[in-house]
Amino acid sequence: MIFYKNTKKFKPISKKDLVFSIFNQGIVSGEDDSVTKPTQCKCYFNLSVADGALKNGLGFEDFQVPASLDNLENCHGYDFASKIDEIDAIWFDRWFSVEDGQYYYQMMLMDSAFKIFSVPLLDQYNGMVWSRSSKVQSKPLFVCQYRIENDDCTLFFTKEGMIRLGTESEGFYDKVPPLISCVVHYDNFFGVTNTNRNTLIYTKNLNLKNWSDEESSTIEFLDNRGAFTKLVAFNDYVYLFRENGITRISLYTNKSDFSFTHLFTSPSKIYENSICVCGDKVLFVTRDGLYAFNGNSVAKVAENLNSLLQNLDNTNCSAACLDGKYYLATKCNFSDGRQVGCEEGEFLNNVLFQFDINTFDAEILRGVDIVNVLAIDTPYLSKLCACFRGENKQRVGQLVHNGKVFENSNLKIWSSFKTDLEYANRRKKIKEIILTTAHDVSVEIISDEEEKTYQFKGSEKQQRLPISVEGKTFQFIFKTDAEGIDLKKPTIIFNVA
Repeated sequence: MIFYKNTKKFKPISKKDLVFSIFNQGIVSGEDDSVTKPTQCKCYFNLSVADGALKNGLGFEDFQVPASLDNLENCHGYDFASKIDEIDAIWFDRWFSVEDGQYYYQMMLMDSAFKIFSVPLLDQYNGMVWSRSSKVQSKPLFVCQYRIENDDCTLFFTKEGMIRLGTESEGFYDKVPPLISCVVHYDNFFGVTNTNRNTLIYTKNLNLKNWSDEESSTIEFLDNRGAFTKLVAFNDYVYLFRENGITRISLYTNKSDFSFTHLFTSPSKIYENSICVCGDKVLFVTRDGLYAFNGNSVAKVAENLNSLLQNLDNTNCSAACLDGKYYLATKCNFSDGRQVGCEEGEFLNNVLFQFDINTFDAEILRGVDIVNVLAIDTPYLSKLCACFRGENKQRVGQLVHNGKVFENSNLKIWSSFKTDLEYANRRKKIKEIILTTAHDVSVEIISDEEEKTYQFKGSEKQQRLPISVEGKTFQFIFKTDAEGIDLKKPTIIFNVA
């Protein structure tokens, strides 16, 4: 009997490591799964990726203020629920005291019955909420700070007229038209009314208490850029934002005549509540994404988040800018079948974005229904604040990085794309997960053949867990609903057949 040498060749099994060490790349959504890298992020929320690890993201805690300038660390909050059934809006207010020679700062609030309250931002009265006015009879169309007859005041424009709320007096002026936006520029007052959204009003009479239609002039625009929505004073010009465009108002040297230049026509609706001056640019959102305007031209930015922002009605959004960050409370569709926080019930907004105004890197707080965001910036206090719908409707929150919305810790997720691990059409087997996590976290692995979830307990030590998941394509999801997250350099060990 003759034995022949077996010459059949078998493919060797090679062992590979996949190291998730670049979490700080952020979301690259909008790309097809087949062209992405194995460690790139399809979506994340309620955590931070800024330093390459997964850590606590944005959150809110109860708003607090210091009692005195001598001890800014000793802060206390306010019991808004004692006087307010539902906080429908918050505004920043300041006034100058000639007697003291300094500015004073406060937050103003409105309840569901349109009553106005206020709280000082430097409070020695141990958290007292002050009732300020009951003259507002309907939801304000526009609110702004103004100066009339050397008196700083807040103006509430409503369909009934204008309410002036000063430091020591208030008044109602029914001759003032129902303005939805206004600015003062070079001693000219510009306004847009709720009754005629294609007409710009201007007047040299800056004392709105003595409004006279005879002293004001109007210009009507009848083109395809849509109704007027907001006026913005920026870079020595006034810009008129419209539903589908931006028009620049240029004043001549005599400060009485001006011209108009149409700078931008948007293919989709511009949401006026998203328009915000942020340093050397104006940021705003349309139905197809986020844009930056420099005074002359418009550029689309943060295009990696297009899939979250596109084709949604974001009329109820709210925006503010503070310390180099643009904050946008809005509605997003994550299309992942999950219900996070407020999404378990009815909501108008479900996300707060924090964008760096230079790089447009974003942090995402998902599951919070914000009515409006407010930037508070004083010589001694700088905070991003918000009021809310739902269970937190009687609270004002200040932004923190603790990954919680008051007492609730929302689900935190980082998800990869579906990847072939750069070995197309070859079968792989995931053998081991190595990671360091300070808090409990789970790793979900979804292949084209099976789906498994593995649990890790919080520990200071590196952990290794043998696993077995097979297939040709894989998606990796790191998630937790713990109060904190601190996950470093997870490594996936796999074999390629």
